[in-house]
Amino acid sequence: METLAAGVWRALNGAAPGARLVAHGGSNRQLPRWLPAAVARVVWLVARRRCDVVLTGDALMYAVLYPILRIARVRSATMVMGLDLTYQNRAYRAVVHRALRRAPCVIAISAATAEVAGSFGVRPDRVRVVRLGVAAPPVTAEDRVSAAEDLRRRYGLPDDAVVLLTLGRLVRRKGGAWFARHVLAGLPDGVHYLVAGDGPEREPIAAAAAAAGVDQRVHLLGRVDDDTRERLLCGADIFVQPNIRVPGDMEGFGLVTIEAAMRGTVTVASGIEGICDAVRDGQTGILLPAEDPDAWIARLRELVADPPSRRDTGARFGARTRELYGERAMGARLVAELDGLNEPDGHGGPG
Repeated sequence: METLAAGVWRALNGAAPGARLVAHGGSNRQLPRWLPAAVARVVWLVARRRCDVVLTGDALMYAVLYPILRIARVRSATMVMGLDLTYQNRAYRAVVHRALRRAPCVIAISAATAEVAGSFGVRPDRVRVVRLGVAAPPVTAEDRVSAAEDLRRRYGLPDDAVVLLTLGRLVRRKGGAWFARHVLAGLPDGVHYLVAGDGPEREPIAAAAAAAGVDQRVHLLGRVDDDTRERLLCGADIFVQPNIRVPGDMEGFGLVTIEAAMRGTVTVASGIEGICDAVRDGQTGILLPAEDPDAWIARLRELVADPPSRRDTGARFGARTRELYGERAMGARLVAELDGLNEPDGHGGPG
């Protein structure tokens, strides 16, 4: 969500240079201290008529500001990311969902997220789906070869290893443990699985790999810096996002699938939830049924066995991804949605 928010601001600032940012640049531990200052800043901007529209970055921030926005009768909208809608705490849902039902405009990052908003009473005519945009550096074929060689040296992999990559916070819905247990064992011995990131699923992934007898081919890298992250996204042969369904949790979009595809890495992902907005099957990546090991093994075997075709497919997917998911297009769409907001009507709606 932090990465998404940063991308939204870059896009919005590019499309509307006079926009003002109220953001927290420190650690998450300091958020409780930052929040009152942020609210005070918004109150000042609204009271001094320094803004025409207020856009909040997630559902919780909208709920915090909702009373102020309603009293001031300022045009407003909020982004919703997915997890900010599905969080299971009853008090949270009572406050946040009620505020969203009264919001004049809810901008969802995927059709799946929009559906969740509708499930608790947000009116369909007040929901917009805006395709997210991603910034990515230019990547050449030579860059990919260099990055691939660097990964094999850095992690002690054979020169002919086929590298699969998962990158992100290690939580159950990401499917890392499922993939290690049910898919990797069905792939050739030369296939290695790099897992970058940290989280509560780190040990379950290690345990699943050991149980499946593939622990020597699963490499848990932990948190990585930005340079290493870039090398991983450029140097991997295949990026996998094997999400599974977890009650009360969801993938709002799947931003990293776009980041990998933009670098020419073939992306293979579960066709569920917001991933279906991030990955267009056959255009920007490959969607497979969630929790269907036979389908995953069969498709990955095809990709592993044909490196020239895999490279060509990655380049084609990458070009199409850059066309569809550029930050400039997202910024223009956001500004259009905000410009089209009606004057406030008291933020009425079902409570």
